[in-house]
Amino acid sequence: MRTLSSTLLAAQRSSSATPYLRVTLSDLDVGVPKLRWERWYTGAEADGPCAAAVPDDGALLRARIDPATGTLSHQRVAAPTASSTYSAWTSLGTVATASRLGLAAAGTRALLATVRVDGVTVEVRESTDSGATFGASAVVTVAGGTVTAVACGLLDGTGTAAVVFAAGGVVYEMRRTGTGAWSTPTAWPHSLATVNGLAVRAGLDYDMVVSGTDGAGDAGAWSSHLSASGGGWDPLAEITLASAGTGVTYLATGASFVIVPRAALVETVGGAASRVQLASGVPGASSAVHEWRDPAPFSHTSAYGLGLTAGDDDAWLVAPDGVWHAPTSTPAEDLTDDVIEADFSISMAGGRLRLVLRNDDGRYYASSGPIALEPRGELQIDLGFVTSAGAEWSIGPRYWITSVVRRREGGRGTVEIEAVDGWGVLRAWHAPRQFTWAAGALQAWQIIDATMARAGLRLLTSGSSEASLLLPASTVRAGQDGASAVRRVLATIPDELRPSGGAFRPFEPLASDATSYAYGLDHALSAVRWRAGERAAGWVRVLGAGLFGEAVEDEALLAGAPTAVVVDDNLTVQARVDARAQTALRQAALTSDLGEIVVPMNVGQELGDVIEVSDAASGLDAARARVVGLRYRYVRGGSRPRYDLTLSLSEV
Repeated sequence: MRTLSSTLLAAQRSSSATPYLRVTLSDLDVGVPKLRWERWYTGAEADGPCAAAVPDDGALLRARIDPATGTLSHQRVAAPTASSTYSAWTSLGTVATASRLGLAAAGTRALLATVRVDGVTVEVRESTDSGATFGASAVVTVAGGTVTAVACGLLDGTGTAAVVFAAGGVVYEMRRTGTGAWSTPTAWPHSLATVNGLAVRAGLDYDMVVSGTDGAGDAGAWSSHLSASGGGWDPLAEITLASAGTGVTYLATGASFVIVPRAALVETVGGAASRVQLASGVPGASSAVHEWRDPAPFSHTSAYGLGLTAGDDDAWLVAPDGVWHAPTSTPAEDLTDDVIEADFSISMAGGRLRLVLRNDDGRYYASSGPIALEPRGELQIDLGFVTSAGAEWSIGPRYWITSVVRRREGGRGTVEIEAVDGWGVLRAWHAPRQFTWAAGALQAWQIIDATMARAGLRLLTSGSSEASLLLPASTVRAGQDGASAVRRVLATIPDELRPSGGAFRPFEPLASDATSYAYGLDHALSAVRWRAGERAAGWVRVLGAGLFGEAVEDEALLAGAPTAVVVDDNLTVQARVDARAQTALRQAALTSDLGEIVVPMNVGQELGDVIEVSDAASGLDAARARVVGLRYRYVRGGSRPRYDLTLSLSEV
């Protein structure tokens, strides 16, 4: 039960309170701002490596290498718009092409990292006038072998920076403080067989995207984080991976941060078709938390890919012959005053939303309505009342639009919106390849979290102790949907999942949980259906790897509940076998249909809460039950206004 103010609590128990349903629409893709790219420039330059950066004055800096001649050129557009000139370049000499280039900016400084034509000498060029001009090449180091990738990050306007390069499958980093001397190259602690691409974004620290092949020959792209305060590297976090033998390779070409980490990649299939892909982190992902959604294809084909950068209000993709722009934020739209009806639900199995908006004046036409009023637009539904303190609400669920229907009947225009919750997002995601975790590699909750991240969702906490103690082997097969993959692991632990914004919060329902709210006395009951029925299981027998365990509920057995058998070779310790037996027995109780009640709206009720129900006509006196489903219904005005809540119940 969410905590409510005293005025909001009093209002929902009153028979005369005015309902308040707050509905906002955001241009977010499961919590992450959508970048709506528009191509501002199409030129005739030869395709090749290209990078971009934005200094503090908002100018767009580009640098490119002509692959035919090795000529390095740069460009500064002071106030970039769709009509700006993007065809003027200044040559800076000749460099190696294969190792690509790095470009960074901060304050009024810019840093350009390349490799000389000898293939082993790492060099930088610097600007102190926001990228208008660059100084002469300065040697940073001479590598012990051919440099296969190079990038750089500029931490602040003082010149504090890092240069990273790869040689022989090893990534090295060099740093300096201010404009002091560069440190000697230091190898990272990770192991890749080859490295063909690097991209760095500097914020408080250095975030890196790297591509190549691992020790098994699998091609992929990964991210890592280098502390700017003298610390080392974080572990590699997988962005994407392709098995050896598939003919798929990846190239990292850009890194940036717009609310979450973002990366630009090239996926090449069979050495021929090369398509740009863009990847983003999940909501809440940061430099130190590497959780990536599956990369999505971008409508550009190039073996060299695109550079990626962002300023305060703008994001940029760049190629020698192209500039793409996207605003980084779109204000949320408040739909509250236009809501006619709302019918939405959440449950252990997932929830849906049906929302009806007035559209008599055409404010929600496809051509003029909010840009986010389309499939995958994000809706936030907050429930409340008008109280003595004004309109108050409790933060409610989020949904993602699946369809928008505009109607005109009898002179009345409406918009009907269908949407799904996080479980619907998971059902819509299908694994693009097989994901496998060996026994002992990850805890059960980490496997769930890793699977959810691919669809853009995440867990906010680690859940029960059993979810941490169980380290099962697990596989998500190519084409499998995310919901079934998550539920298969969830069935092995005592946790349930409660939607929380654009994420899930695990909780362990215990028979000893305290009551969070009571109905029938201070909070009225409108309808009651109380059911006595057979439980799914009263005796559970678990067969592990040469181990056996069981759990029995005598009362359920007396009521005719059957026996359930669980077979799981992941269970190699007796304590895990015994825990699974108890988990299966508890899950049988939670799937029992105890009935439902209909009540005037309770804006703080949550999935999984334990409640008490008192209803003399039904013979109920503080009967305990657990909330396993919530259905909210709101109808504004008319002859039958409505604002109520139906609670589906199970045994505690």
